[in-house]
Formats: sequence, structure tokens, C-alpha cells
Amino acid sequence: MRTRQGCAPNTVTYNSLIDGFCKVGDIDMAHELMNRMEHGGVRPSVVTLNTLLSGMCRTGRIGGALEFLKQKRLASAEVKPNAASYSILIGAFLHSNNVGRAMELFDEMVENGHSPDSVTYFTIISGLAQVGKLDDACSVASSMRTAGFKLDTKSYNILISGFCKKKRLDDAHQVLAEMTKAGLRPDVFTYNSLLAALCKAGDFPAVSEFLRKMIDDGCRPSVVTYGTLIHGYCKAGNLEEALKIFENMAEFKVEQNTVIYNSLIDSLCKNGNMDMAISLMYEMREKRVSLNVITYNALFKGLRERNMADKAFELMDRMREERCSPNFVTMDILTEWLSAIGETERLRCFVQG
Repeated sequence: MRTRQGCAPNTVTYNSLIDGFCKVGDIDMAHELMNRMEHGGVRPSVVTLNTLLSGMCRTGRIGGALEFLKQKRLASAEVKPNAASYSILIGAFLHSNNVGRAMELFDEMVENGHSPDSVTYFTIISGLAQVGKLDDACSVASSMRTAGFKLDTKSYNILISGFCKKKRLDDAHQVLAEMTKAGLRPDVFTYNSLLAALCKAGDFPAVSEFLRKMIDDGCRPSVVTYGTLIHGYCKAGNLEEALKIFENMAEFKVEQNTVIYNSLIDSLCKNGNMDMAISLMYEMREKRVSLNVITYNALFKGLRERNMADKAFELMDRMREERCSPNFVTMDILTEWLSAIGETERLRCFVQG
């Protein structure tokens, strides 16, 4: 690297360049710059090391990153890995579902005199929860508290979400109790995880109770909250309650989106209420909410069951006008139906656009 006006590049200069090359995925050039640093008498810092480790892991070169860490740990150079260095690799191995290697690195980190910090603990808890090792994640959380660190809301949410996904609702409630005992208030992510799990379990009295508690706690329901509830009630066949929740969205000034409309339209079509399903479709257009192929497929299925071919032809035309491409589900529905009623020419025109 050339110098001008006597201003030689220093560690900060090199680190900025290495970070830039890592961000664009050019790890080889980033390594080349580190080599130039060392040969040019500019001492790399632990930031240099960690930037390269992070870049290698992001680009899938986890094995190479591990070897790079070993080289720097064994070398006589002044730059040595720190807790953050190990955290980067631990997170990468957990993300690739290699729990055993991640925990080996954690033990190695402690053996080498690097005390885990809150970031390290959070990385391990998050990674273990993501791969379904929830009991291990709770054990690490307990170790974190013993070491004098406090779990934050995000850590508790990861555990609660993990237990909810595994249908371990009692454990999720236990973590929630620990969270509130620690003086932390559940947020919208906490409630959304629990509400989704309760909907899947079909425990709608508990759903109503949690929704009330959420609102009483001053936690405003989000579009995800409403989408979860509407989908849950629709799946359970309780369209009346789903429609009530849909109407209540306006009270909290939460806009209905395509996913929410699709849940209702699909459920209405399955229940034979085509008039209301079509009415909601028109409402989507009025509110400038995008219709997608899932919307049309639900309507086509419902119209086929009621043998409402003329309305289906109208929707086919609109679908072409809006440049909404049919998928294999669309073609299965229309091919079987239109062939049976002798409308193959309309189907051909629809396919050709």
C-alpha cells in the first residue's frame, strides 16, 4: 500500500479495508491485507483477527476460520484471540448445527483463561435454542446467572419461543414466570410466541386470557399478533371470532395485510360463504392491499365447489390484468374444473396470457 505526503497506513486504516473486503465476501484479499500489515511492520489488533474470523464464518468458511484461530492462538505474535473471537466461532458452529464442536470451543475458551461475557452466553443460548437443545440452553442460562450476568428480554424470548415451537407450553410458562420475577416485562414478541402456541394447541380460553393480559400490560398487539389469532381461529373453524378480531384491528390502528385477508377468504370459501369472501376481495382492492396467487387459489377452489364458473372467468381476467402469475395449484384447480365443463378454450387463453 502506497503512502502519500509521508502518511503511512496504520492499524485502523488496514482494519477498515479488511472489514470492507470481508463485507463484500472477498476473504482472500482481506487475508492478503493482513499479511501486508505484518510484513510492513504494522501490528494487527484483535479487531483485525475478529473481523477476518467473522468474514470467514459469514461466507461459510468455518473450518478455515477455526484453523486461523488455532494458528493465532499458537503463534508467538502479540495478537491473541479473545472472548469475542471464540464467540464468533461458537455462533457459527451452532448455526451450522454442530453443537458438539461449539461446546468444545466454549470449554477451550474457558481453559485458555477467557471468561465468557454476556455476548458469549447469549450466542450459546440463542444457538442451542435454534437447534432445539432447549434444556442445554436453560443450563447455560443458569450458568450465566451464576457468573453474575442477567438475562435480558431478548434471551428470555428466545427460550420462550423455543419451548413454544416444541409444544412445551409448561416450560414456556415457567420461563415467563422467571422473566417477570427478574423484573422484566413481556413484550410483543413474548406474547406472540405464546399466543401462536396456544392457538396451535387449541386452547382458546387461554388465548383470550393472554390477549387481555397483553392489552392490560400496555403491550400493543402487532399485525403479527392479529395474523396469528385470525389464522388460529380460522383453522379451528371459529370464523365468527376471527371476523371479530379482524374488525378490532381498526381500534389499535393496525392495517390488515394480504396474509390476514387470505386466512379469512380461504376459511370463508371452505365454509361456502362465497359472497363474503368475494366482498373481502373487493375490500382488498379498495384498501390497496395486494391480492396474490394464494388469494386467487382460495377463491377458485370455493367457486369450483359452488360451480360459479362466470365469476371464476372474471377472476381469471383480473389475474392476467394484474400480472399475477398462476402456480401449479392454480393450474390443477382450473384444468380439472374447466375441462370437466367444456371450457378448455378459456383455459388455453388464460395460460397463453
